[in-house]
Amino acid sequence: MSTVAALLLAACGQETSEPSAQAPSAPAERPQSPALVGPILITFNETGAGEINGQTRLSVRSISDVFPGATVEQTSDGEAATKVITVRRSDGLVLDLQAVADPERVGRIIGRGGPVTGPMGEEIGASWRAAGFASSECRRGQDDMSHTLICYRPGAPLLGYVFELPGFEGPDDQIPQDEVLEQTARLNAFVWVAEST
Repeated sequence: MSTVAALLLAACGQETSEPSAQAPSAPAERPQSPALVGPILITFNETGAGEINGQTRLSVRSISDVFPGATVEQTSDGEAATKVITVRRSDGLVLDLQAVADPERVGRIIGRGGPVTGPMGEEIGASWRAAGFASSECRRGQDDMSHTLICYRPGAPLLGYVFELPGFEGPDDQIPQDEVLEQTARLNAFVWVAEST
């Protein structure tokens, strides 16, 4: 009887010393961060647009580095053959970049489409009323922006909000009346110009 008791005690001792669950043979893998999905927002403000500003080199290579996976092409615009670099991305982004004073640096950025916003979240397609401008803060666009109205927030002279004026047939220097703007004007681009030195 004492032998049986000793065997039972020995068996109980073995059971309590063994772990209830087996330890993993290899450390668990760390979960990887999720892949970036969806459009990457470009915000225009007084210093530029997203990562682009007046210090950015105006070349296909340097702009391609900022927008990997986008189509980046160089063309010339107008009689003076001004160099224009256009960025197009699958999420609808369309940016035109030009030189102004320094031919090697970005001096003008026009955001024409896609996930671009103003500094207060203004979006392309916004109505005149939603954008909250007064006609006194605006001037008519010139050259490639004729037939538009460009407006500026007080104290922010470098960032223009470009409104299309569908159906307006007044002179190129005339600002439509507020009633016309409220009915038809829509924000269709942002334009940033580097500060002249």
